Amino acid sequence: MKKIVYSLGVCLLAGHVNAQFVNSTNFHISEGAVVSFNTDVVNEGKITNNGKVYFQKNLKNLNSVQSTGIAIFDGNGTQLIKSNNELTFSQLTLDNDVKLETPVRVNESVAFRRGVIESSSINPLIFSADSKHNGASDFSHVRGVVKKEGSEAFEFPLGDGTNFRSFKVARANNSQILSASYLYKSPLNISGEVSENVERINENEYWFLKSESVKGSAQVEVNGQAGLEEVAYLKKGTWDVLEDSKLSASTDLSNGTLFTLAKSRNVKAEIGVYPNPTEGEYFLKLSGMNENEQITVDVTNQNGSTIMHKEGIVKDLRKAYQLPENLPATELAVRVQRVGNKPLTQKMILKK
Repeated sequence: MKKIVYSLGVCLLAGHVNAQFVNSTNFHISEGAVVSFNTDVVNEGKITNNGKVYFQKNLKNLNSVQSTGIAIFDGNGTQLIKSNNELTFSQLTLDNDVKLETPVRVNESVAFRRGVIESSSINPLIFSADSKHNGASDFSHVRGVVKKEGSEAFEFPLGDGTNFRSFKVARANNSQILSASYLYKSPLNISGEVSENVERINENEYWFLKSESVKGSAQVEVNGQAGLEEVAYLKKGTWDVLEDSKLSASTDLSNGTLFTLAKSRNVKAEIGVYPNPTEGEYFLKLSGMNENEQITVDVTNQNGSTIMHKEGIVKDLRKAYQLPENLPATELAVRVQRVGNKPLTQKMILKK
């Protein structure tokens, strides 16, 4: 099908010096059609976009914009997006700097090509559930606030206008609304108190993450730097390391958690079994724990039945064990519970 291309230029209103296109009717862009606005657009009626529309100047919506097609912002100089209500685009392409003066929602995708979106807590860029983005880089990202709805894994396309400094959240069990931002400022300006568990902290940047759910949680991942590959968060005025990089109610995520990169003084607690697979005899590895720390060790089968249970201190339980001889070949789970800490688990394969 041949595409229909329209280029809409200047429409002058009496008494107005600046050129602008003013729509006061129903303006429909059909599928396959391409429309380019090379002046400011003021919408007093209804704009429906099922095709492709280029905005090269500012967009001011006073009524209704429905865009199930592609909306491209590719002007010269920062473009403003204003509206009396939240604007929604199915597909958005960024090819220039854009400042949001209204919340903007994306239902399908954002293509970051060139330019930076400037947003805020009042006027965020919102990604609906299952919406995605691509192409984010130092040259094109969001400086300000990004919101994400849903439960799927997501990378927040954040930066400071020059440097792209995103972070990822893993898939969650429940749908929630997460709000995030990035600041290229020293976290020590927020608080100079650092836990004794922290050997070194990133002094140049930090992130903010908030969940609108009281029981919300987020497993975060940030591209580490040399020697700084762990996550530290602000806990009652002190920067402390998170063992599992999970922000939740315990880190006050519903009110917003500040976090950055750090290096812990502590050796990370780990368990292991070898040989694995085993024919029945195996050695239990326990590292990163105090020798006199009280723990429990359980070995369970795929049905959840306990094959072995031991209680004691680390130095006494770090030894060789023999599984029951009548146990068939199967997959087992070794679980070590530490007081006041999350359990550590390891799969073990029994072969005969």
